Formats: sequence, C-alpha cells, structure tokens
Amino acid sequence: MLHLSGLLLLLLDPSMICGQTMQDYRIVLEERHNVTYEDNENFQNQDSPIHYSYCHEEVLNYYGGLCWEIFNVNMSELGKDNWCNMEMVIRNYNMLTECVENVCYALKCFYPNHVMEELFVRIHQQYFSSCNNEEDLPDAPAGVVLISTLLPILLIPFIVYIVIWKSSLRD
Repeated sequence: MLHLSGLLLLLLDPSMICGQTMQDYRIVLEERHNVTYEDNENFQNQDSPIHYSYCHEEVLNYYGGLCWEIFNVNMSELGKDNWCNMEMVIRNYNMLTECVENVCYALKCFYPNHVMEELFVRIHQQYFSSCNNEEDLPDAPAGVVLISTLLPILLIPFIVYIVIWKSSLRD
C-alpha cells in the first residue's frame, strides 16, 4: 500500500522528475486535463482531445483515498493548532486538489464529480469544521443603532420641505 502511494506521487508530480518550475507545471496541467484558469478558457472548445467514458467510482474512490492519506500526513505534520490558518494550509490543500484532479484525469472521469465532492466534504468536516470564518465582533451600542436608524428617517421630511420651498420660489 505504501509503495503504491509513493508511485502515485511520482506519477502525479512530474516536477519532481523533470525539475519544472511551478509555472511550467501549470502549463503542463492546462494542456493535460480539464483545469480551467481565468486566462485560459479553451474549455469551450468542442474538439477536445480528451474523451470521457464511464467513470469507475470504486477505483476513483481508492486513488482519491490515496490523495486523502497524503493530505492527512501533511496536515498532521502541520499540527492541529494551524489547521485554521489558511496561509499554512493552502499549500497542502492545493496539493490535494491537484492530486484529485490528476487522478480524475488519469481515470478519464469528469472533475468535479460526486465521489470527489464527498471526499472534500469529509476533509472539511474533519479539519475545518471548527474554524470560525468571522471574527467575533461585539454589537454596536443601542444609542448608535438608534441614531443611525432615526437620522435618515427624520431627514426625509426636511429634504421634502426644502424641495417644495425651492420649487415655490421659482414660480
């Protein structure tokens, strides 16, 4: 099992073998499978060289599980205290996404699909469910809320009076 995940890493990361830069690797990925970046919208081309067929979900689930295991190892090395720090997690998360995309490409399955969606839901439940996206902000004092609500309401009759008064001066 361990030798299969190592082989999968070598197969899925050609930069380890070829020494490509990340930009070169991105260009290779754009040419290889169905990842769409905002500066490349060739996905609408109907003459795609990739022909998708029936997706074997059991095989996809197995290899997706290998990507999951690699992600688990990386996240455990990162430490539970850093799981909510996106600056520290984003590299592992991107590696997981690329791994899953490459597996889908190799198996000629569309990406995203429901098998990979379930994988990402499990990951988010395990690692990111306790993360709070919003800071705990205190409520504004009642006086500030009252003034900011009533001030525009009280200004409306005054503005209407000025408009009527100005229009009567012209006549």
